[in-house]
Amino acid sequence: MMRRLSLFFYLLAIVSCKDKEYLRIEVEKESGSMISMRNFSRSSYKESGELEWKLKGEESYIFPKENKTIIYGFEFKQYEKGNATSAMTGNRGEINHSTKTVLLSGKVRLKTNDGKFIESESLTYNLDEKTLSSEDDVLVYSDGTTIRGKGLRADKGLNKFTIIQPKAVTVGGSNPLKEKQ
Repeated sequence: MMRRLSLFFYLLAIVSCKDKEYLRIEVEKESGSMISMRNFSRSSYKESGELEWKLKGEESYIFPKENKTIIYGFEFKQYEKGNATSAMTGNRGEINHSTKTVLLSGKVRLKTNDGKFIESESLTYNLDEKTLSSEDDVLVYSDGTTIRGKGLRADKGLNKFTIIQPKAVTVGGSNPLKEKQ
């Protein structure tokens, strides 16, 4: 009798439990990853507890042997004193943890809090040196001036940048290349 009663409660518990919705990636864009996730999010804080940066992605693939992470729907924001100082987005981001570089591709855009921005099909961000580079066509907007060209070298704040092969310049506002006082 006790066995039947416990079996009844067990079956009742199974029937009354609701299925949880797990976001599982059925068709992976990257093969060979150890871990794959949807709606990936990661934040970093300074020792003082202040938010340093946030990284989000629609899909994330982690390759521990290669020491890299690939993120689709890449969104990266940096913060200082609680305010976003820059936002970088791209269709695909590959973080190489060994070389400390981020390679973004597909509709890449970087925007700073003072209104400067870069658009390109690819962009490499060196985490140690805090520099940006690209070999593709780029558009840089700074202080009312738009510069189009091929190839880029810049600091992360876009305060200093070089277009390797400038193609067109549309001037408005003040000169973005003059030294700030």
